[in-house]
Amino acid sequence: MPQEIELKFALPGLRADDALQRLRHHPLLRPCPIQQQRLVNRYYDTPDGWLRTQRCALRLRGIEVLAGKTPPGGQPTTGSPARRMWEQTLKTAGHGNGALSVRGEWTMPLARPVLDRAALRNTALAAAPDLAQRLDALQPVHETRCLRTTWTVQGDDGSIIEVALDTGDIHTQGRRAPLLELELELLAGNPAALYALAGALASDLPLLPARTSKVEQAQRLGDGTLDQPVFARPLDLPRHADPMAVARAALGDALGQLCDNLLLAARLDDPQAVHQARVGWRRWRSLLRLLRPWLPAPPAHDALRPLLASLGTVRDLDVARTETLPVWGPLFVESDSAHPDRLRAWQQATRRLTSSVRSARQALRAQLSNPASVQALLACATWLQQLPEHVEASDGWAAERLDRWHARLTRRLRESARPAEGQSTTDALHAVRLLAKRLRYGAEAVAPTLPGKAARRIQRWQRDARTWQSRIGRWRDIQRAAELLAEHHADAELIGFLRGAALASRQAEAHCSD
Repeated sequence: MPQEIELKFALPGLRADDALQRLRHHPLLRPCPIQQQRLVNRYYDTPDGWLRTQRCALRLRGIEVLAGKTPPGGQPTTGSPARRMWEQTLKTAGHGNGALSVRGEWTMPLARPVLDRAALRNTALAAAPDLAQRLDALQPVHETRCLRTTWTVQGDDGSIIEVALDTGDIHTQGRRAPLLELELELLAGNPAALYALAGALASDLPLLPARTSKVEQAQRLGDGTLDQPVFARPLDLPRHADPMAVARAALGDALGQLCDNLLLAARLDDPQAVHQARVGWRRWRSLLRLLRPWLPAPPAHDALRPLLASLGTVRDLDVARTETLPVWGPLFVESDSAHPDRLRAWQQATRRLTSSVRSARQALRAQLSNPASVQALLACATWLQQLPEHVEASDGWAAERLDRWHARLTRRLRESARPAEGQSTTDALHAVRLLAKRLRYGAEAVAPTLPGKAARRIQRWQRDARTWQSRIGRWRDIQRAAELLAEHHADAELIGFLRGAALASRQAEAHCSD
């Protein structure tokens, strides 16, 4: 079966002309001729979305090669286009981790822009039931138009890689979204060469690993979900999967969740995008701990600290401004007419936090456009792709690990009611919350791999861990809001009110754990 092996990247914070100039002047690409094409991609599906449910994409592509090729280091040409050529391509469901996609691909030239249904009988669709009726029902559903700039890089190891920058638009159902992405496609050689080239390019560009294809972006644009936060996906894992199978699936999805939501946070002010990016990171760290006995040493995360700190700052301000103050502010004010000074204090605090979160989002976006910050995420994707296929482990490896985590959480819950000497209730509850998160994300990943009785036990622990995480989190949110208001020199009475509410909430949680 013919295959397409490629890496795909978003370029947060860059305009199309900035991205082109940085690529054109990169030392690895400067010696390579540039070719430019105008592409029109028309995607087809049935009215009931048959190809989408099969995770396949069918397109007709119109190609206009712009006259002339750019000499090494020169400016790309935008001369007269040649006659538009057409081709038909079917791509099947891909597999891979993070930005890497390996997909079946069937391409054939066309004399005119008309779907060749007969040719699809010689592809992966051939065995589909009711194929004739399905093919007759195919119709255009989405379209992308873009300028593609390409370089062909030949490595010392014999690899050949096409570097393609696509800039344009996605159109579907009367909606439009901009398109800016970089693809590295392996034409010959080992996939490791893709990551080596990506690492070199990432020194000059913010290459954020992206797992969403153009057709998937068009589908989400059409159903109104393109700008919605991305949550953890259900994992398709077999029973008794070994640690490496879990690592590739669960860590790959955690990294994808982080990167997908970072891309949203780079252009939108949605608090949930920031929250889900942090969830992706927590899942990544929790799963690394769960699988640590079988994994090679992961890449250091030091370079990610500024980005993670920016995420944390934005999230804390978002929660205080949109969740904590709206709940506790009215209780503090009690009555607009009886306590106008309290109302003013609450409104002033909200305005100050709103101003601060705008600045914090600007700082986060600056981090996302910084190649050094995003390069650390590429290092995680590279490490993940290089994991071995299999590893020896006992059949009960997952349950054994989670049994120990659950026992530790149970012990810490008891201890939090009567903290040891030198430990505060605050510290004890914070430790409980961290353990609860770890147990929850680990249980979510491995439950599908366990037999019935063990799976039900792990799922019960998962629900309990989620409950404790949420309950302790509510106390932590109130406490953090009081800290932020103190940093913003808010009204002392409002700060004292929130501190009292946090103390009461903390004592209630400690009592419940007794």
